[in-house]
Amino acid sequence: MVLKNPYGYLIKNFKLIHFILLGIYIYLAVHVNSILQYYNQLIAGSASKLDAMSYVNNYYIYFIIISSIICVIVYALMKYKDKPRLLYVLLIGLYVVVWVMIRISYQGLNTIYLSVLETKTLRLYRDLLQIIVVAQYISIAFVLVRALGFDIKKFNFVKDLNELNLSEADLEEIEVTLGGTESIQWRFNRRLREFKYYYLENKAFIIIILVIVVCVALSGIVVDKQVVNKVYSEGEEFSTDDYRFNVLNSYITSLDWEGKSFANSDTTFVIVRLNIGVNRSAMKFNTSNLLLKVGNSSYTSNSRYASRFEDLGFAYRDSVIRNQGIYLFIYNILTKDINKKMILEYAGSKKIRLNPINLDEEKKRSEYKITENIDLSGSSFQGGHFGVVSYEIKDQFAYSYQYEVWGQTNTANLTISGNGGGILHLVIDSNLPSKFDNYSFLSSFGNLKYKIGDNVVVSSFKDKTPASYSEGLYLAVDGDVSKADSIWFEIAIRDQKYVYILK
Repeated sequence: MVLKNPYGYLIKNFKLIHFILLGIYIYLAVHVNSILQYYNQLIAGSASKLDAMSYVNNYYIYFIIISSIICVIVYALMKYKDKPRLLYVLLIGLYVVVWVMIRISYQGLNTIYLSVLETKTLRLYRDLLQIIVVAQYISIAFVLVRALGFDIKKFNFVKDLNELNLSEADLEEIEVTLGGTESIQWRFNRRLREFKYYYLENKAFIIIILVIVVCVALSGIVVDKQVVNKVYSEGEEFSTDDYRFNVLNSYITSLDWEGKSFANSDTTFVIVRLNIGVNRSAMKFNTSNLLLKVGNSSYTSNSRYASRFEDLGFAYRDSVIRNQGIYLFIYNILTKDINKKMILEYAGSKKIRLNPINLDEEKKRSEYKITENIDLSGSSFQGGHFGVVSYEIKDQFAYSYQYEVWGQTNTANLTISGNGGGILHLVIDSNLPSKFDNYSFLSSFGNLKYKIGDNVVVSSFKDKTPASYSEGLYLAVDGDVSKADSIWFEIAIRDQKYVYILK
């Protein structure tokens, strides 16, 4: 193998080596600065997202590797002669950081080209790139000083040349013979010993490099996970240039609000309750940008079945969002996929991890007594209450009300009867979603049960409430209800069950 006398070669070509480094660092600085300027133009609104990928190339990798190898070689030779060498450690560390920052900025450019990158993230990239560019300019200044030889006396190379008594012969090629009678094992052991000696002699340098690499790698992972590819959780708000999003809840169900199943048993529904706000003027929301990723499958929302989930809220139907609103987005997925990881993805960049509640599994049964209110905030209603202040059962009730004709107030008397059964009069305290009144709530979600002896009977009930009465209900019920030992309503709102005891 043929080598040059390394230290003598370094001294003779010290300026040339640093001019090579200077050229590499100028190229990298120009490249990073061009990316920085593009981000500045995007923030100012004067650049097209279609130009994003024109700033991406992989030549920077080779230049950083070459410059790092040069710095390692120069560091080793400078250490051998006990010359100042901290600059080369800093250069290696800096350009590892430059490597990571360029890679991260490329991910941002890819997101910009394919979809949307929010302004806050653009500014973060811009600020990080500004710091990197300034650091590159400083490194260029130091390398330029070395290349021009302004501080050559600091290295005292003249003294080194005299001590080495270098001549042309010192720069001639020297031959190093490898092989011969040495066994492969002997050579391996010798290389291993030499590596150990090298490690011990350069321990500080190696540790510094490893620490820098690890720190940069970890910071790159943090930026990637928390900024570039962050996955949000339900209840965590985030923004884009046009919208603000917050997934309030998500559900899985195969039943509608009345507890009826759908015809196709191979599919089920994922319902996402999403709070959407607009950052600019009123606009329609493009639902095709909001995909549900389940395993390897992607689904778009469908408002076809919106009326079957009105207890959960109102589905988005291409309406104009003027300020802020809470809407349902309904996804019809394969039943076999319900246990797979679910990610809601907006415009290919913003991701929300869903943790849907299975509305078909009963969570608990709660009992309430008369005068107590059922708190409905734990149900799919997300709020409201229902309670009975008092009740009374008779065969019939006399009811009177006033009305006005031609300015004269008159009183009318009614008899409310059950036509062979009884009348259950309920005075009610309630606050229900706008879709439901007291009767529709009980008839949709409740069963009236009573017990005589050991027999439990389900009673039918029918609304007999006069239009002018607003404090409760008059219900026609079975005649035996008045003889019951106990009376109660069983109310089932999807996965929540309530038992309301009247007697």
